[in-house]
Amino acid sequence: MTISLSIRFWLLLVPLIPSLIVTIFNLYYFLCNRALRIALNNHVIIILLFYGLVEEITDISWQIHFYRTGNVLSSTPAFCLTYVFVGPYLTTSLKMLMGWASIERHILVFHRNWFGTRKKRVLFHYFPLFMCMIWPMIFYFVIFIILPCNIPFNYNIYQCNRYGCLQGDPAILLVDSIVNYIMSPFIIVIFSVTLLVRVLYHRHRINQRIDWRNYRKMIVQLLALSFLYLVFQLPQVIMYVAYSAGLSRSIGGSYYNDSFFLIYYVTLLTPFVTVMSLPDLQTKCRNVILFWQRRRLLPPEMIIMKRRNALQTDALAPMTP
Repeated sequence: MTISLSIRFWLLLVPLIPSLIVTIFNLYYFLCNRALRIALNNHVIIILLFYGLVEEITDISWQIHFYRTGNVLSSTPAFCLTYVFVGPYLTTSLKMLMGWASIERHILVFHRNWFGTRKKRVLFHYFPLFMCMIWPMIFYFVIFIILPCNIPFNYNIYQCNRYGCLQGDPAILLVDSIVNYIMSPFIIVIFSVTLLVRVLYHRHRINQRIDWRNYRKMIVQLLALSFLYLVFQLPQVIMYVAYSAGLSRSIGGSYYNDSFFLIYYVTLLTPFVTVMSLPDLQTKCRNVILFWQRRRLLPPEMIIMKRRNALQTDALAPMTP
């Protein structure tokens, strides 16, 4: 049974606010700490969080308005072109970034010397990140903005009915399908599973001298994020491949249509997975809690004595001219 628009509205609105808050907290935590900010393994996570924040503010918020009213936010061609461009661009970029993250974790753990020089870092670290961001932007900008499309704007349909401009060209649709439904999902799953297998093999069989404590959170973080894609996207990919092979659309058609909506939960849940793997966060929270507990456990006479000593110290301090 297809999920109704009213239920979709609440299913997106309820997790959106806490997801925004946690996303901003994650970005603040990463960007305000220089050690975390310059660490190579954190760059793709920071970009994922930033792109997710943009998607929550734009595409997901616009979807919530559409599910509530049945109309797009602004009934203008300019907004519709922005709407149809932003959604696929951000979604594809996030999938490609996550795919690259699953590959890069192998390099960071087992081939860290690949990042030993500045040229190597540019080639094996910054260039792939740049391509994951710029290629989808160019691809969808050309399709939705540059190329002519005869499909009229319809402000009562998802993305103003302009997504059909992509589906009208078999070659463009093939490229889009390969990237979104084959390459990115399978790269995420395959490289995440093989990373886990390699880690277990090297740790228990080869006893290679690797300080696994330095990589444990990074590996767990990748596996947790990959699990989100496994749950919310892999069934959609399998059904897409089955339909392309000739399976009747009447089999699982309702779930397949709903899966395009459920993919938003990858973006909404990513901040919560990331915040659990932030370094030293548990220690800092524990110190704050213990600090307030110690203050509350002090007897009243001790608090009064400390305040009195502080006032006496201020009174005895020399006056500045």
